[in-house]
Amino acid sequence: MDLEDKFIGTLLGAAIGDTLGGPFEGQIREQIIRYFDDFDEFIDKNRSIFRTYSDDTQLTIHTAKAIIRAGGIEEEILIDEFIKWLEDPPIGPGFGCLTSIRKLAEGIPWKSAASNSGGNGTAMRISPIGLFYSNNIEQLKKTASLNSNITHSHPAAEAGARVVAASIAFLLYKDPNKGFSINEFFQTIINVISDKKVRIWEEFIEILNDLQNNLDLDLIVGLKKYAQIGVKSPFYIKSLENKCFVHPYTISTVVCALFIFLKNLDSFKKCIYILSTAGGDTDTCGAIGGSIAGSYFGFKNIPEKLVMLVQNSKEIMQLGKQLYQVFNK
Repeated sequence: MDLEDKFIGTLLGAAIGDTLGGPFEGQIREQIIRYFDDFDEFIDKNRSIFRTYSDDTQLTIHTAKAIIRAGGIEEEILIDEFIKWLEDPPIGPGFGCLTSIRKLAEGIPWKSAASNSGGNGTAMRISPIGLFYSNNIEQLKKTASLNSNITHSHPAAEAGARVVAASIAFLLYKDPNKGFSINEFFQTIINVISDKKVRIWEEFIEILNDLQNNLDLDLIVGLKKYAQIGVKSPFYIKSLENKCFVHPYTISTVVCALFIFLKNLDSFKKCIYILSTAGGDTDTCGAIGGSIAGSYFGFKNIPEKLVMLVQNSKEIMQLGKQLYQVFNK
């Protein structure tokens, strides 16, 4: 298994999904698919609208840099990298991440700075932790939780970060030509959120079990079912009920990304195209699902034209190599 190839594929997968999904954010899938008959042709003719990724990729990069600097996750260095993100400057930042990190920059301790947000802003940046701690599940859980809690104190955000990191760690060692056990996959990701008696975590486990039992659903039926799964009032969007509009609530986004990935295990391109046009929070659904798909398919199975579409793709590839080198020490 070429793990370096998969490290690179994971980071690029997140950036590609983020880049492709960005222009469609906030639209329902039914609107998005009216723009094209062939998404490949649409990309070729409209490259200018895919000119950048968002804060999803920026914070993934800073998480990777923190690991490289420290040889793992160290709280002070991770916070320092998050603060450096403010100088990038942030591209389309979510409220939870931006307000929390601005407070960190003012010297406020993270336990006071973190927002009580259940948004997907931590699951979107967690992939470097899933890679680096892929052979140490206890450290994966601990560091994924820390990464999440620094900006988001809500248990849904923490659980989502753990599940995405565990998904990446599991798939890193699987050969896309041979496949993997769906039961083993779900057992792995459920186990990482089974060590706390938290109501939202227990609800998330029930949702993941339901997802496993419904992977045969038609794509559109499944997206409508899971688009706002777990969302409560006042955040549930009644007007988008029964629509393909992935909610930015962590559990909804992660479940939709997993659903799309698990229904498209034969092609990175097919998977990433559906992720980035799923509707709603398309850039983050693309980033989360893209990181998961990238860890499974690896860089060698990503079409070159999608790599070249990403801003700073060479730097991201180099970052993947550096992260692997620190991992392999």
